[in-house]
Amino acid sequence: MPPSNNTTTEDAGNNAHDIKTMKLYNNVDRIKNELASRGMLNSDFIDPMALSDIDSMHYCGNSVIEDAVETMKVDSTSKILDIGSGFGGTSRVLAVASKCNTIALELQPDIHEMAEYLTGRCNLSELVHHKVGDILTLDLNKLGDGLSSFDGVVSFLVFLHIAEKKLLLQNCAKVLKPGGFLFIEDYYRRSSFSASEVESLSNDLFCNGNELPTRDVYISHLEASGFHNINFIDKSSEWTTYVTERLEKFIANRENFENVHGERTYLSLLHFYKAVVALFTGQHLGGVRIVAEKH
Repeated sequence: MPPSNNTTTEDAGNNAHDIKTMKLYNNVDRIKNELASRGMLNSDFIDPMALSDIDSMHYCGNSVIEDAVETMKVDSTSKILDIGSGFGGTSRVLAVASKCNTIALELQPDIHEMAEYLTGRCNLSELVHHKVGDILTLDLNKLGDGLSSFDGVVSFLVFLHIAEKKLLLQNCAKVLKPGGFLFIEDYYRRSSFSASEVESLSNDLFCNGNELPTRDVYISHLEASGFHNINFIDKSSEWTTYVTERLEKFIANRENFENVHGERTYLSLLHFYKAVVALFTGQHLGGVRIVAEKH
């Protein structure tokens, strides 16, 4: 049976509750409903690649993960940490693509529980190990094999929710082996936000716009945390196109979506998707892929 979504944890703390104000994260049943509508909920086995159409919360699909595998040279000997792993889609695709061993770290207990359930249904529990907790407060010695034990750290559209970038990047460096890779996609500040944009970032995306780093500040934080060979790849134009097309497709599919999830969920996600489009088309918000190595 699917999880009951009643897991609790001390590590997750208040941050897991606070992020539920973001409309993308406040309806875990959406995943169950989608699985049921596709006849996958009660099947003996769920294909993780088919599931990725449902559980992915980053932009541009599995090509991003394929790029990460190629860039970091991930293989069956690799140990990867996925920060803010959500429903586990990234970790499962990593496992399928490379047979690597991944720790999927998720802040929100209900999403963690659903992710663990889905990984089991995909027969990938030996390669993907789920853990609930906050990367800022977790005892890093108890994460995987402890400090300096991971070959790579990945995270997609998660760091934007974490204002304490210095501590976040320091902790990423601490768990990586020397020469290990950081591969993330995130938001950054291209230029100053308007007051309404700061409000939307906070209310709609659980992102502190006043603390969102510029390109130069982000690179400075990375260098101070012990990273080098930093590649800051601007994705703003690509992502603006992606989120705009996502909104158009979502509106066009309203009837089918509401038949599965109901009007309330549709309107909630519609508000979120519109907010993201407005922020990117305003051209003050930027998107970035960062690849860096630990000294």
